Amino acid sequence: MATSYQRSSQQPPSSIPDCEEKDNATQKKINAVKKVYCTNLGTARDNVKKLEIAYDGKETLYKKKEKKFLRTQDNLSRYINTEISMGSQLMQANKRITTNVGNYKTWDDSLATAMKGVFATIKDVKTKVGDLRDAAVKLENSLNDSCSAAQWSIITGKNPDNCKDDNPPPPNPEEGCKDAEEILKLLVCMPKALAFDIDSIFKASSDIIGIQKFGNVVSLVALQTELSTRTVDFDTLLQTIIKTRKTDLDNAQKDLVQSLADRTDSIIDLYNQRCDYDGVYHTVSEICCPKCGCVAAGKGNCEPRLDDCLCEVCEICGEVRDTFSDLTGKTGGQQPQTPNT
Repeated sequence: MATSYQRSSQQPPSSIPDCEEKDNATQKKINAVKKVYCTNLGTARDNVKKLEIAYDGKETLYKKKEKKFLRTQDNLSRYINTEISMGSQLMQANKRITTNVGNYKTWDDSLATAMKGVFATIKDVKTKVGDLRDAAVKLENSLNDSCSAAQWSIITGKNPDNCKDDNPPPPNPEEGCKDAEEILKLLVCMPKALAFDIDSIFKASSDIIGIQKFGNVVSLVALQTELSTRTVDFDTLLQTIIKTRKTDLDNAQKDLVQSLADRTDSIIDLYNQRCDYDGVYHTVSEICCPKCGCVAAGKGNCEPRLDDCLCEVCEICGEVRDTFSDLTGKTGGQQPQTPNT
């Protein structure tokens, strides 16, 4: 429903017509009063326009404050989510990695110590196998030495190939020496094979030590330290930004609340001024030649003419009474007694 201000915003107060009866003293008094109200009406209309402009400004400012608050809130939420989903996990993972790297370093040191011990033992065995091979070589040389042919013939019961002695060996060797020939061959060939094997083991042990050193587990310590530093820096950066954004959000919220309060005040001021304008407008509209419909103008001079006006006033009183009775009833108060009229 359009208000008086909306209906007459395009019309000046002077557009309200004066009464036709301008010469009598009463009408002159009324017209003088009307001019005062017309002036007040113009002032009220100007005030409404000013407050409308002020309200538009407050509304625009409030919308900007609201957008700033929502953007700051969204930005803060993003950093909080990042810190929770990434920063905290990186910090926890860094703790576990630090423990694991420490264990790897301990195991690597223990392995290096054990491998050095194994290498030293293999080296000692290699020396002893070399001595055994030298002994086997000497034993083999003695088999081919003619000076030892008689001893080998007695032990094995056979003449050596290089022996030209026509005397046959003993027909049956002693029971404990029946496998002497095979044992002697093993004593000659096995040390040579063992020498090759221990040399392979020696080289492999040396290579394994090199592989273990080339693995360079110690370098993980420096890498882990760098990772730890960068993880802490990253999480600290997130925490600092979150703290800053939280302060920004609090300030933006304060600004938004204040802007909303200013906007609310502006709305109420504009509403009040429009009500004032509406009241002045109706006053100006009715102050000239007011016509009261409740007055019985057709009655004689000796008859009362305001009975209907009294009834209308009573009806207004009844509406006010019923309205406030409903309000007091809603709040639990005692409803006032209805007077007899």
